Amino acid sequence: MRDIVEPEFEIDEKGRVLCKTHSNFDFFSQPKVNRYQQRELEKQLTCETCSHYFNDDCYFPRSEINLIEYDRKKSNAFKCKLCGNKIDRMLTVIHKLYYKDKYNIELPLICCTCYETLKDGKFLESSKWRSNMFLYNALYAIYSLISVIFFILVYQVRIYYLLIFLIPIIYLFYQNIKKRREIKEGMQYYEKYFIDSKNNSL
Repeated sequence: MRDIVEPEFEIDEKGRVLCKTHSNFDFFSQPKVNRYQQRELEKQLTCETCSHYFNDDCYFPRSEINLIEYDRKKSNAFKCKLCGNKIDRMLTVIHKLYYKDKYNIELPLICCTCYETLKDGKFLESSKWRSNMFLYNALYAIYSLISVIFFILVYQVRIYYLLIFLIPIIYLFYQNIKKRREIKEGMQYYEKYFIDSKNNSL
């Protein structure tokens, strides 16, 4: 039986999950004073830069880490529970999977943007603003479609020009409606689990 290193996690002030047993943890935990250091941190904030990954002595075998990273990048399998955005950082996913596997605790995946608004107590305010922006964008897509149809009818432009504009406009409309629905679902999740848990703790 191989000796394994157990991950140990903490969350920094920006909502980034750090692993204390990561071989680069000392670099992660130091204050970053400029953009270069911040970019370098983002690049290295993954199991794939850790010596335990290369030595294959982590709690998660290297083959499993590779599958997790493939799913995260290629299939969009891991999304923020509050806004639907793709989770950009691998350690956020590892954190969730570790607690599920080790303690049977289902942690919600939360992106750094939502984490910061939660920390500042502005999650609902920010989510409502983003929801409205996606609604306005969807309505603008409809307005653009009507404008294109009107232009074609007035100037008697060939109808196939409509198809050139139709596909991107429909795509824009669909994406904005989808994002608005995900944010609405995230707000419902927040009101059910986050607010209730605060009230129950009183």
